[in-house]
Amino acid sequence: MEMEILEEHPKRAKISKRKIYWDLAKAALDPNRPVLIQLVVTRRCNLACGYCFEYDKVSKPVPLAVLKARVDDCKRLKAVFVTLNGGEPLLHPQIVELVKYISDSGMIPMMNSNGHVLKPVLIKKLNRAGLFGMQISCDSLEDNEVTSKSMKRLRPKLDMLKEHAEFIVRINGVLGSGPPQEAVVVAKIVLGYGFDFQCSLVRDASGSADFLDPEAQAAYMEIRNLKGRLPAALNDNFQLPLVRGEDVNWKCRSGARHFEVDSDGLVHLCQPRTGMPAKKLADYNVDDIKQHFNSEKTCSKRCSVAYAHLGSRMDGFRPQNRRLNG
Repeated sequence: MEMEILEEHPKRAKISKRKIYWDLAKAALDPNRPVLIQLVVTRRCNLACGYCFEYDKVSKPVPLAVLKARVDDCKRLKAVFVTLNGGEPLLHPQIVELVKYISDSGMIPMMNSNGHVLKPVLIKKLNRAGLFGMQISCDSLEDNEVTSKSMKRLRPKLDMLKEHAEFIVRINGVLGSGPPQEAVVVAKIVLGYGFDFQCSLVRDASGSADFLDPEAQAAYMEIRNLKGRLPAALNDNFQLPLVRGEDVNWKCRSGARHFEVDSDGLVHLCQPRTGMPAKKLADYNVDDIKQHFNSEKTCSKRCSVAYAHLGSRMDGFRPQNRRLNG
């Protein structure tokens, strides 16, 4: 039965590092194209974490035909990566077909998930569809009043992923959603599986990093010093000033190199910055990209949104000449 299910989706060729480097090199030379677009496929989630502002319990999934049209728009804009978001994207009933459609379109499909609904057959179907990477959240050892993304729940899923996943697995822990030393233990468990571990900072609804107490700062530095935590290209050095309570000086290119498309198809600078520019993706064009590429965001000083930083990293030498209230 499992083989019959898998045969519905012929296996895609694995995305090579050469293709990724080539696509990123072309994007580096052309500031008028996105590096990463995030698509919300459903707002529904099976969890209710206290620090999350991007979910509900009732929304229906975005229809597949609508999502495919949005993928076509991502291709029109020459995006490199397309990341599927929620809510919980694995709750979308056609998520595998959508991953395949992105891959077939020549872009690189990724996903953010809590991983709780993963089963071996689903992992194998995502392999065959061409998923390049999945980032899964895990914040604590046990459930607490802030988060249900605990290692206790996730560990059986990590065992499955270790055995079956052909895509990159990265675990993201939010420091501040549980006891700091638990985050250290979570990181060590994850690295023991051979997966990457990303440590994020709790942020408020505006996307600004909350201040860490001395115990949390010490835990953060302990995690940073763990070997094999992240590839060098994905370093999170931008977090160091935030951890010390300082501002970050950088040029945010959200709305250009990186942006989010919500379940209604509206473009937003990032998850916390909804309402700007709130333009339909179908109408989004190079002029919009140029405007936001060249606009300084006043919210950037305490920004802890990793995707915004990573998407903007290749353009630090390029100027910004407008002020955009964000």
